[in-house]
Amino acid sequence: MLQLLARLLGRAPKSDLPPFNFALNRYKAKKHWPPNLRELTAKQQFRFERKFKRRLRLKSIKPQWQRWTKIVQWNLIGFVVIYGVLFHDFAKDPMNPRPGEQPFKSLRKWMWGAWDGMWTHTSSSLEADRAGAEPLSPSRKAAPEDAADAGGRKSGIQYHSVTNQYTTQN
Repeated sequence: MLQLLARLLGRAPKSDLPPFNFALNRYKAKKHWPPNLRELTAKQQFRFERKFKRRLRLKSIKPQWQRWTKIVQWNLIGFVVIYGVLFHDFAKDPMNPRPGEQPFKSLRKWMWGAWDGMWTHTSSSLEADRAGAEPLSPSRKAAPEDAADAGGRKSGIQYHSVTNQYTTQN
């Protein structure tokens, strides 16, 4: 790709050599090129086409270009599928045949629940997830040192909002 751009944008200056004169060529060709296909028989035409199609196909194979093209294509396909399933808002899409309907709602809910569950480390948020309730964020959690039991005693657990951790006091 870069070679093509370099060729198109950076044209070399005209050569100082005179144009090639085929009449003065010391090395004459054994066969006239290109051959006149009308003068060849059908069998000769077929053999000629088969030979040069094979040579052209072998010459046009670019393994590195094909490899990177395949990698880019599969990455684009994966990106479009993931974006369409997990992020695109089909409910507001004007091209949606059923407006207001979100086709991957249950899959999105499961995936984001698993994603959020991966980052939690407290047992209270895990119990809330199992019960179907929304887990409390650290800013909305009730501090345990403020809570007292039925006897008016405070528990020995303290919540530190800076570190988002609970500690026990002995």
